[in-house]
Amino acid sequence: MTDSPSTAFNHQLQPRRLWRLFAHILQALNQLTMGSQIPSELSERIHLDQATDFSYVMSAISLLGLSTIALIFTDFFSVPGTTSMLATVCGALACYFTIILNAYRWLLRPAANQQDAKDYIAKMARVLFLLGLFWCCLLIITVGKANPGQLNLLYGIMAGCLATPVMVFPAVCAFAFWCPISVGIFIAVIASHEADLFAVLNLMSFIALTGFCIFYLNRRMNERAINAIRVEENAEVIQLLLRDFEESASDWLWETNANMELRNVSPRLLQVSRRPPESFHGLFPEAMLGVATIEHTTPGSTLERLQRAISERSPFRDLVVPVMVDGDQRFWSLTGKPILDKNGRFGGYHGVGSDITGQRRQQEHISFLARHDSLTKLANRMLFTEVLHQCCDTADIAGFALLCLDLDNFKIINDTLGHATGDAVLVAVAERLRGCIREFDLAARLGGDEFAVIVITSDKTEAWSIAGRIVERMLRPFQFDGQLLQIGVSIGITMAPQDGGTPAQLMQNADLALYRAKSDGRGVVRVFDQGMDEAMQARRAMQAALRQALARGELTVLFQPIINLKDNSIAGAEALLRWHHPKFGNVPPAQFIPLAEESGLIEDISDFVLRQACAAAATWPGELTIAVNVSPLLIRNPQIVTHIMEVLAANGLPPERLELEVVESAMLEFGRPTEDALRQIHQHGVRIALDDFGTGYSSLSYLRRFPFGKVKIDSSFIRDLGHEKADGSIVLAIIGLAEKMNLQVTAEGVETKEQANILRIYGCPQAQGFLFHYPLTGPELAGLAVAQNGGGRANTLDQY
Repeated sequence: MTDSPSTAFNHQLQPRRLWRLFAHILQALNQLTMGSQIPSELSERIHLDQATDFSYVMSAISLLGLSTIALIFTDFFSVPGTTSMLATVCGALACYFTIILNAYRWLLRPAANQQDAKDYIAKMARVLFLLGLFWCCLLIITVGKANPGQLNLLYGIMAGCLATPVMVFPAVCAFAFWCPISVGIFIAVIASHEADLFAVLNLMSFIALTGFCIFYLNRRMNERAINAIRVEENAEVIQLLLRDFEESASDWLWETNANMELRNVSPRLLQVSRRPPESFHGLFPEAMLGVATIEHTTPGSTLERLQRAISERSPFRDLVVPVMVDGDQRFWSLTGKPILDKNGRFGGYHGVGSDITGQRRQQEHISFLARHDSLTKLANRMLFTEVLHQCCDTADIAGFALLCLDLDNFKIINDTLGHATGDAVLVAVAERLRGCIREFDLAARLGGDEFAVIVITSDKTEAWSIAGRIVERMLRPFQFDGQLLQIGVSIGITMAPQDGGTPAQLMQNADLALYRAKSDGRGVVRVFDQGMDEAMQARRAMQAALRQALARGELTVLFQPIINLKDNSIAGAEALLRWHHPKFGNVPPAQFIPLAEESGLIEDISDFVLRQACAAAATWPGELTIAVNVSPLLIRNPQIVTHIMEVLAANGLPPERLELEVVESAMLEFGRPTEDALRQIHQHGVRIALDDFGTGYSSLSYLRRFPFGKVKIDSSFIRDLGHEKADGSIVLAIIGLAEKMNLQVTAEGVETKEQANILRIYGCPQAQGFLFHYPLTGPELAGLAVAQNGGGRANTLDQY
C-alpha cells in the first residue's frame, strides 16, 4: 500500500519542522548565554567579533577532527561491513571541509555587517549539527565492531568530542554539535559490549558538566566583551579630559608605544624644551631628555634609576632628572606607568612631566646658605641635625635610612704621619663619600673621623647597597706624598620610620648598629634591629657575671659518651662546659665562650675544663679517651704545650687518652704558629681532632700536611641524614676519605635510630649524640663504663 500525496508531503515537511524546532531551542539557549542584555549599539561589534573568533577556533578544531577521522578509518578499515562506516566518514569529512572553507571565506571578507555575521553563524550551526549527527552514527557503528583495544581509542575520542563544544563560541554553534554528539555517545556506550552502570552514570554526569560549561562560559564571555568595549569607550573619554588638562596646566603628558618610541608629543613639552617636534623622534628617554644627558648617567643617579625602571618595565614616580635647554640646566620631574593590554603584553608607557627648576634652585640656595664643614665641605653637625629633623617630620610619607660611619685605623695614620696627612685623608674620604651617594642624599662630617649619611629611601636593600659601595670605595688605598695609606670604614644603618621617629632615637640606633659592625670585625655593615639595645645591656651584664662564675662554682663539666657503632660500646667522651647562673639560667657555650675570649677569661676557663676533664678521665676504666675543645686564642699561648703536659702528669692520665679538638678556622686565622704548637702536642702523644669538619673552610691541605688523628663530622650533616641526598653523599665521602688517610671518624649529633643505622651502613666507626646518652657527670660516666664491662650494657646503650 502506497502513501497518499498528502502523507508523502507531510513526511517531507517533518524533518524541516524538526530542524525549526531544534533551531528555536538552540536560539533560546543562545539567548540565555548572553548574560546581560547586549545594548543595541554594541550588538554589531559583538556579533562580528564572535564570527571572527569562531572562524579561527573552528578551523583548528576541524584540522584535529580530520586527523581523528583518518585515525578511525585506518584502525577500522579491515573490519567487515564498513560500508555504513564509510558513508558516515564521508559525511563528516564533507562537514569539516565545509567548515574550513566557510571560515576561510569569512576571514578574507573585506567588509561585513551584523546580519552577515548572524547568517554566517546560523549556517555554521547547521553544518555543526550535521557533523554531530555523522559523528553520532560513526561512534554507534564502530563501537559494536571494536575490540578492547579499539574501544579504548573510541572512548578517548568520545571524551574529546564531548569536550570540544566547550571551546566553541557562540553557544548556538556549541549546542548544535553538543546535542547530537551527546545522544550518540550515550547510545554508543549503552550499545558497547558490556555497559557498566557506574560508567553510564559517570558519562551522564560528564555530559551534563559539558553542557553547563557551554552555557556558563558563553555567558561570561559575552559579559566580558561588553565590559571590554565599555572600558575602551571610557578610555577615550579620559584621554580627551587629559588633553584638556594638559592645555590648561604647566605639566605635560607623554606616552610611548611598545617599542618605547615617543608618540603624540605634547605642545606643552615642545614649549618647555624649546625644540621642534621632529627632534623628539626616537626612543624614550633619549628622545625626550637628549642623548647628551643620557651619556652622563652615573651609578645611583636618578637617570640610572629611570633607565633601570624602564628596562624592568616598572613604574616610577617623581624622578628628578637634569636636562640642558638652550645651554641652561633645567630639572624635570618625570612620572610614568607601564600600560598592559588585555593579554598582559607591554604596550608602552603613559606619564606626566613637569619643570621643577625653580624649586630645585631654591633648595640649592638654602643648602648654599647653610653651614658646611670647613675641611671636607660636607654638611656639618648643625646642618645634618636640621635635615634629620626635616626627614623625621616627613618619614611617614617618604622613609629614609640613617648611616653612621667610623673610619678604621685613622687614629694610627693621624698619630704617626701627622695631622696634615690626617686632614688630607679626611678630604679624600669626603670626596669618595660624595661619589657613593645620590644627589638627593646628604653626607655630613660629625667630627673627627665620624661621618653620617641620610639616604632617602624606604628600601632597606637599597640602603645596604649604598653602604656596601662606601665600604668598597674606602678600602681602596690612598696616596699622599708618595705613600700608600689604607683605611677602612664600619657602618651602622637604621631605617625610619620603622626603627624610630625622633633624631635622638635614630642616632642611638645607628650607633648601636655601628658598634655591632665594629665588634663583628670592622669593615662591615650592620643594620639596627630592636634587640641590639637589649642585647648590648644583657651582654655587659653577662660578661660581668662570667668573671665571677669560676669563683662561685657556677661552671661545671659534663661528658658526652662517644660510642663504637660496631658493638655499641663506649669509646670515650667529649668534655662539655656548662654554666648555670642563678639569674640567666643555663647559658649556652656558644653565647658565653665569645664573651670569655673578648674579656680575656678564656685561658682560665680552658684551664678549668682541661683539669676537670683529665681528673675525671683518670678514674675511668680501660682505655676510654677524653676529648677537650681548645680555643684558638689558647693555642697561641707559647706555654700551651708545657701546660698540657703538666696537667696530664698531675692527674696521671696517659697522653694517648687525651684528644684536643680544634676547629678549621683556627688553622686559617692563626697560621703557622698554631700548626707548630699542635704539632708539638701531637709529638708528645696527644691526638689532635679536627672538629666540625665540613662547616668551615674544609681545606684538604690541612689533612695532608698536618698529622690529625680524627675528624668529627658536624651535626648539620647528620640532622637530615636519610632525607637529604646531598648530606648522605657528603658524609659518605668524608668517611671514605678518612679511611684512606687512616683517620678516625666520629659523627656528632646523632639523635635517631635511622641516623645511627645509616652511619653504621656507611662504615662510620664512632658516633655521639642524644640517641645514645645525654651528657653525664664524671662519676656517672665511670659507672656506665663499669656496667658495660660487667655485662650491663643492655641497660644503658642498647636501649636505642
